[in-house]
Amino acid sequence: MRNFLMFFVLCLFIGFSSLGQKKTMPLAELLTLDSLIRSAPSLALRIADYNRGALDSMITGQKPIDSLVVNTFAQTFFKDLRDGNRTPNLRYQGLKIDRKNIQLTSNFKSLANHLINRSPEVVRLLAMLRDSVNISDEKKDLLIKAVNEYRWLSTLRQNRSVVLVNIPSTILRAYDGQVEKASMRVVVGKASRPSKTLVSPIKNVIITPYWHVPRSISVEELVPEIRKNIRYFYASHLEIFDTKGRKVAPEKVPWSRLNANYFPYEMRQRSGKWNTLGIMKFQFDNPFRMYLHDTSEKKLFKNEKRFYSHSCIRVERPIDLGRFLLKPDSKAVDTLDVNAAYSDLTPRYIKINRSIPLVIWYSLVDFDADGQIKFYPNIYGRN
Repeated sequence: MRNFLMFFVLCLFIGFSSLGQKKTMPLAELLTLDSLIRSAPSLALRIADYNRGALDSMITGQKPIDSLVVNTFAQTFFKDLRDGNRTPNLRYQGLKIDRKNIQLTSNFKSLANHLINRSPEVVRLLAMLRDSVNISDEKKDLLIKAVNEYRWLSTLRQNRSVVLVNIPSTILRAYDGQVEKASMRVVVGKASRPSKTLVSPIKNVIITPYWHVPRSISVEELVPEIRKNIRYFYASHLEIFDTKGRKVAPEKVPWSRLNANYFPYEMRQRSGKWNTLGIMKFQFDNPFRMYLHDTSEKKLFKNEKRFYSHSCIRVERPIDLGRFLLKPDSKAVDTLDVNAAYSDLTPRYIKINRSIPLVIWYSLVDFDADGQIKFYPNIYGRN
């Protein structure tokens, strides 16, 4: 028993004596980290975000090299290099995204090269930023913003599928990991009714959907036309319901009395080729009643500027998007034909079994069909 107590006390002594001892690391790695931080502007980062005072004191020998302190600096810097030093300005966050710690290696230079080169968009943007002698300060700021937003996106799409819509360029892209699998034009909200920025998982696909007409559109746009001629109601393939969900004959509706303060009805457009939502609708959680959808107005996709909607987003090739979301089992959309004369079919709801985030952001920097960097007009006039 006495020998056991002596052994126990000796263990305690060794343990307490080791507390406060600081682990050391090679000076070469410290110098590498310091060099990387000094080059932060060329990487679209800010030197001022990293307090280099403690590193300098270790480099000059004023203090011993403390690996715990160095690794804390390294975590901050490499997280910014991986995830970006800012997140996109999104009005709705329907998905929790954490900045996870990085597994630091013993070779900081190799780790930095891996993180710099993992996103093809970041590589191209940094190349333009380095060659930006003839680019205005305003465009440089836009490039820096884009680099860090694409870093954030690169982390989000790591080992999963993601759908991205950029409002200013009116383009949708679908990714499997870092690889772009599809790209198509979209129609987004007009400046007076802008599309909202967000991130949220896409939940389901609806085939041959109804269009539940928003109250504001019913009152401001449809009712005035129906007052002029009741045939507009029938030509638009509409139905109208009272507050209890009972269908009402349009001839019995007091159209002349209806206004923004008095509208005890809901209008719905029947499913079919004439439907405003086309033959497919893609739903995701958000507080704005936004969704992606097909459209009966295909001609708008030919326009260079495509800002026409009431905030929802119309997609050029809905069947291709449906296949991407539903794979490997996409038979529900494989037989659809956007040009077929569908009419009055019951909507079909198909759950998306994978977690696929939808990101809608507002970036004035994007890539054209040839992969070249392009600056887009600030249609919504945002800072």
